[in-house]
Amino acid sequence: MEQQDQSMKEGRLTLVLALATLIAAFGSSFQYGYNVAAVNSPALLMQQFYNETYYGRTGEFMEDFPLTLLWSVTVSMFPFGGFIGSLLVGPLVNKFGRKGALLFNNIFSIVPAILMGCSRVATSFELIIISRLLVGICAGVSSNVVPMYLGELAPKNLRGALGVVP
Repeated sequence: MEQQDQSMKEGRLTLVLALATLIAAFGSSFQYGYNVAAVNSPALLMQQFYNETYYGRTGEFMEDFPLTLLWSVTVSMFPFGGFIGSLLVGPLVNKFGRKGALLFNNIFSIVPAILMGCSRVATSFELIIISRLLVGICAGVSSNVVPMYLGELAPKNLRGALGVVP
């Protein structure tokens, strides 16, 4: 009888809780991992785009050092944005709550996707740099808020397990 009462008190992993966990973790961890790794494969194509854009503006190609420096700035905007995003977590969570902060954070995911998609048409590599900063903010916020959100959703006996999913 006592074991039955104990099992009734302990929460269990329901389908809704599992889906919420997977969706929240996919939205945070995937953003982080994808944006760290995705910049490596097209590096030469993007540097070529940078050079073509610069040539269209000035009539001459960039030398190796300025091109490498510009590419380094582009790559480093993501972790810098993550730093900014992690500093924004407290104010966002206090103002909007955990769920609201995650919903607000979608702005920092959708806007950069649109900007990156428009960078070729706009012939502006600056849009890519700004987008990397914004998506870094998204990753910084979500990587901190998602474990808090999952901790709120999970029953007491599953908090640790669900909190480390991201």
